[in-house]
Amino acid sequence: MQVKAKEGQISFLFQEQDPFFEIGFQILEQEQLPQMLPYRRRQQNGREKLVFEAKQEDLVLLREIAPEFGERERIRLLCEMIALNIAVGENGFLKKECIWYQYDDLYYDRSGGHIMTAILPVTGEIRYADGSSWSDRFEETMTRMSAGLPYTGMLYVRKLVQMLRMEKMTQEEALEELRRLGGIPADDKTNVCKTHQDKVLRLLYRGKGRELEFKVEGDDFLIGRSEETADGIIPPEFSKAVSRKHCLITKMNQKYFVQDLKSVNHTLVNGIMIPPYVLMELENNDILSVADIEFRVVTSGM
Repeated sequence: MQVKAKEGQISFLFQEQDPFFEIGFQILEQEQLPQMLPYRRRQQNGREKLVFEAKQEDLVLLREIAPEFGERERIRLLCEMIALNIAVGENGFLKKECIWYQYDDLYYDRSGGHIMTAILPVTGEIRYADGSSWSDRFEETMTRMSAGLPYTGMLYVRKLVQMLRMEKMTQEEALEELRRLGGIPADDKTNVCKTHQDKVLRLLYRGKGRELEFKVEGDDFLIGRSEETADGIIPPEFSKAVSRKHCLITKMNQKYFVQDLKSVNHTLVNGIMIPPYVLMELENNDILSVADIEFRVVTSGM
């Protein structure tokens, strides 16, 4: 597929015939998604060509208007992206991967308050010209759109995207988390997530005649030897191998994840070393090794 973008227009020239192309077209026409740019369809040298146009007066490139958005509007648009992923996949035929998430080709409808982009009637994943995947482009767009949020909010969005890529969270769960972050009420259509019983995570250490217990509270819980910054402090008499900021436990959608903060002596789960800043889920009875301190993970309902 050849893609060309110029001001107010994105064109796609398909190199091969897709037997499901017509079905995809019919589905998109029935869906009438407000985020889909209007398009023209024509033949070029016997091949299908789609030209999506953004020449209406109220359409502007997203990257040009994004600096004007406040925190709530940014989160609302992030929610819209997730909701669009869900809406496209609800028909059971098309997939979210047919949404064109190249950031520089995204538009914003000032009258309707929508993101506008190309949505293709294809069943396979789109590959971008630079070799990146759909997930790469989706992550880049979510990251760039969250850049204007407070630092903690920006990090939270990045974690959500990581969770989606790792399939540790569904699109519906991510939408619920974003709405909670922005204090945005969900309508009946998008509020599809079930409520969960709150969980509590405890870390228990017993060894060398000493005991240590952490109750993980809040969305983030930092473990290390720094009395100034750590929530769970490991004193030097327990271990001198623990870094000042060793690892971070994050709670998301009633699940707990740990990431190593580029510590000197590493963080392991059940003997598997975690690369720096990569999220790994913690489950009941796991062994979390913070350098040479081994905690048993215990989870329970409130």
